[in-house]
Amino acid sequence: MVSFSKSTLEKIFQKQVLKNLTDSKKLSEKKRESLYTEIYSCADLVVHQFISNKFIDKFGISYSIFDAIRKLVKKSKHCNLYLLIDGNYDFKAHQTNTGFYFPYRSIVKGDSKVASISAASIIAKVKRDRFMDAVAEKFPEYEFKRHKGYGTALHFAKIREHGMSVIHRKSFQLKEGAHGV
Repeated sequence: MVSFSKSTLEKIFQKQVLKNLTDSKKLSEKKRESLYTEIYSCADLVVHQFISNKFIDKFGISYSIFDAIRKLVKKSKHCNLYLLIDGNYDFKAHQTNTGFYFPYRSIVKGDSKVASISAASIIAKVKRDRFMDAVAEKFPEYEFKRHKGYGTALHFAKIREHGMSVIHRKSFQLKEGAHGV
């Protein structure tokens, strides 16, 4: 979760700060790392939450994302947040079931459209990539440094060769025909 002040947003729109801010997937690792540092220096609020593979396996991806957002809201210690969320999420049922409500708007491809979502996507990707680099040390046979755990042909080949590791989501199934599976 990233929040910018009105004056910082004006500087972003005028390309005075965070000039290359966009969807993290469209940036090189070097540019993401540079923006990561700049985001922390410009933002009013930056909070991040990892979701474990075991939690996702137990509760599913939708509830896991909702729960991570719930934790982010609590970590932020801010009242009156209105969240802009990348994707097409509807958390009404989770909010009703848990009694934890937060106002939000889901924006499809928001990481290409909204500065705070772009910034949050960069923070999340840099932190995840760093985590995967550390995991690569423990599981060198999967070559995580090369694919960062994303669904590449190499990653799928390594799963076929070595099976699932303890960090893989058991609920994620390789689909027939995906990268030669």
